[in-house]
Amino acid sequence: MQAAEPMPIACTLSPAEMGPRLARIRQLTRDHLRSHRLDGVTIHLFYDPAASVELAEIVELELQCCAFLAFRLMAQDCQIRLEISAAADQATNARWLFSQFLPDEVDAPGPSAGCACCR
Repeated sequence: MQAAEPMPIACTLSPAEMGPRLARIRQLTRDHLRSHRLDGVTIHLFYDPAASVELAEIVELELQCCAFLAFRLMAQDCQIRLEISAAADQATNARWLFSQFLPDEVDAPGPSAGCACCR
């Protein structure tokens, strides 16, 4: 029996779709992100409850284009929590993979183009 091929780390968005998606995520981050914590290959993002509908829509879209990431959305107390996880072998790239969901001042350096989850 052969081992499963690792899932490629590649976004399926076209260049025309990329810009609007990144802008939408950046706006959500600016308007509603309360805090975040990077824990290995998982980022924990905490949002204002007012972002729940927009956040659910973005997660649904990201699931379609970035299947190499796992998304988990939860309502907690007075906030919405989003966990995004990468494969275990992506620990050194995790901050870069999640940079689009982080505030501008903590964006990690990376290529100038890329999808919402792997800028």
